[in-house]
Amino acid sequence: MATTQEENQAPAGESLLNRKVILSGDTTYKIVSKSVTEYHFTVPFILPDEERVEVGQIFSIKDQGLTFLARVLNIEHSSNYDGHWDTTMKGTQFFDSDQIFNRVIAEPLGCINKRLEFKRSRTLPTKFATVVRAEKEEFKFLSQVMGDIEVGYLRNGSRLVEEIPVALHSEAMDHHMGVFATTGMGKSNFMKVFAASCMRLFARGESKFGLLIVDPHGEYLKGKSKDLVKGLVHLKRYREGLACYSTNKQNASDPGVEELAISESEILPEDIALLYDWSPPQRDALEAISRILDPANWLEEIQSPEGMARMMQEGFKDSTVMVLVRRIKNELGRNQYIRKRSSLANILANLQKGKVVLVDIPRMSDRSELFLLSVISRYILDEYKKDEKEDQESRKNCLITIEEAQRVLGAGSNTSRFESIAREGRKFGVGLCAVTQQPKLIDKQLLSQFNTLVVMGLGDRNDRMQLEESAKQDLSSMDIEIQTLEKGEAVVSTLNIPFPVPARIHRYEDYLRRLEKEDKQESLITRGGFKPFLD
Repeated sequence: MATTQEENQAPAGESLLNRKVILSGDTTYKIVSKSVTEYHFTVPFILPDEERVEVGQIFSIKDQGLTFLARVLNIEHSSNYDGHWDTTMKGTQFFDSDQIFNRVIAEPLGCINKRLEFKRSRTLPTKFATVVRAEKEEFKFLSQVMGDIEVGYLRNGSRLVEEIPVALHSEAMDHHMGVFATTGMGKSNFMKVFAASCMRLFARGESKFGLLIVDPHGEYLKGKSKDLVKGLVHLKRYREGLACYSTNKQNASDPGVEELAISESEILPEDIALLYDWSPPQRDALEAISRILDPANWLEEIQSPEGMARMMQEGFKDSTVMVLVRRIKNELGRNQYIRKRSSLANILANLQKGKVVLVDIPRMSDRSELFLLSVISRYILDEYKKDEKEDQESRKNCLITIEEAQRVLGAGSNTSRFESIAREGRKFGVGLCAVTQQPKLIDKQLLSQFNTLVVMGLGDRNDRMQLEESAKQDLSSMDIEIQTLEKGEAVVSTLNIPFPVPARIHRYEDYLRRLEKEDKQESLITRGGFKPFLD
């Protein structure tokens, strides 16, 4: 932290903040304290912009054959003087500026030995060991533990380490995934990048699971042409990995897009049950329908005078039955995709092949979206449960995406369908991908079932606390970093990577151009099947 002679001889009346501080060579720093659970090192209190230390930045400490990695948690003003040296108007003019510095507080991540093996750290670096910004060489071990679904590049502070792509593991998808961010931080962009990587794997014959996305906003299929935002159909090189269904007749007229249809016989009373707040007598009547009426034809029967009479003969009041009938008619009326034919068998078949299945339902109400998602999810889970052991080996697992997941996974919500998938779906190869900006509203026990978390910036302290309490990896020390994430930046936590990694998620349009340039027949590289893209 030495300074030049000109600085030390500066006129007494000149403010130090106006002087040009020149570092005496490299930007290496020294460990000064503290313990095996927390490292402290000092840096000059004025640094060039490109050398500023940032929260979330990872540094390396080389010491006697080991390389320790540490993530910056906080940065404080400090000095070698006792008392409040900086409270007078004259400030630093009384003191030697070499005695004033910033103290960096860092969290140990682990250490790398001479065999380039990463281990949890059970010791600490020698006092005054040299600390430097970690570069690509220190991160090479991460390439061996990344998965096959590329989503971005490793980020060290604000800098990208493009030699280290961040990639999730297909094998972990039936153990559930959560994508959390406030509005405008990049959730939709992440999901398109994630889906594009899954399409790529299918086209290369490497897909291990099918991905279901139900899109109520109409942004995944074609994007938004006026904003130059692309959709999944624009990834033509790997288009074979995408199966599309739409309730929009215009979209369904496009090549490769099928008009969505659900058969009346595939709808159960429990699908209607989650749409309303029912009184106890009404809920009893719903639960009795399958016993009183023909399960395969109950929708038609309950709307007939004969069916209503049979319900009332079982002791249900006419007012109770009338409420059921009215609400059922409303749902059938607003959901025009309910027909005699069905797309569900084709949706299931594409998922089991390992494709990305996009169900496009633009301008659909929240209630109608939940109804459709309930029908599809129940059908998928029931069919996966039916599979014999030999069938399980031939079909792919699947991941069901739920937008605004707090609606169906919230504490006290009447959505046992989705709770059952969260609690037991992975036994049958069915996972959930919960996308929400309010994780605090998701039931804690359900959230604890999610083994992969993609956190993209949460300003609400209660949201962050909910994730910290439920995550499999410790996120509590990363509270400041998560709070200060910029759009497109993320912290990725999953059991197959040794610590939560900072990432910059690819911008979908950039990723799309790079994938279109890629050699489709190019052999997969290492475990993840990826290499850095070059513009």
